[in-house]
Amino acid sequence: MREYLHLSNEKTMLTSTKITIISGQILYTEALKELLINSNENFLVEGFSNYNPRIGEILRSINPDIILMDANGMGKEIWEFLHMTHLNNPDAQIIMLANSNESIYQEYASKNGANGYVLKSSPKELLIAAIKIVSKGGNFFDPGITTKINGLSVPRIQGKFNLSTREMEIIHLIKDGLSTKDIANHLALSFHTVETHRKNIYNKLSINKVTELLKLYSEFEN
Repeated sequence: MREYLHLSNEKTMLTSTKITIISGQILYTEALKELLINSNENFLVEGFSNYNPRIGEILRSINPDIILMDANGMGKEIWEFLHMTHLNNPDAQIIMLANSNESIYQEYASKNGANGYVLKSSPKELLIAAIKIVSKGGNFFDPGITTKINGLSVPRIQGKFNLSTREMEIIHLIKDGLSTKDIANHLALSFHTVETHRKNIYNKLSINKVTELLKLYSEFEN
């Protein structure tokens, strides 16, 4: 059983957001730490193993703003661990990192104190957006829950705002971090066509920028 993993960001910034990563996977924690440190955001990052019996005491002493909790490797014990972490660190915002976006897991995460839920396969832009939203008191749950329209399963946001299949396809690519040029190449469309689709999406959703799109998409599907 692993004992203790401690990673510290040597950058010291007065306005930093203090982030603590909790995971049983050392390599994953190191990679995520480096990603966040090199994101050009004011993040102060530390990482600890969830196998450390002193993890509760360590968290209370650190008093992080954000806790990134890796859901994998703990089985059903993750929910009790999440619940206790939430109770013992009421000022910290918790984001679950998981492999599955099934609605039941998102529901468990929310009920046990998580403010966010992000797939480990998501692009770094989405994770950073989630951290920013959650740090300001919002909620961010990775979309994926669907509803039925004419017997077909579609994202609820699509039915609510009358988004076309192409517009949903472009939203998914935006969520994956692709630029307008990349989307045009991926879909074999012209740059102008993709720009027109983006403007139509923004108009339908009454938003003006990507961060607003990610926030609305996530909160609506939660």
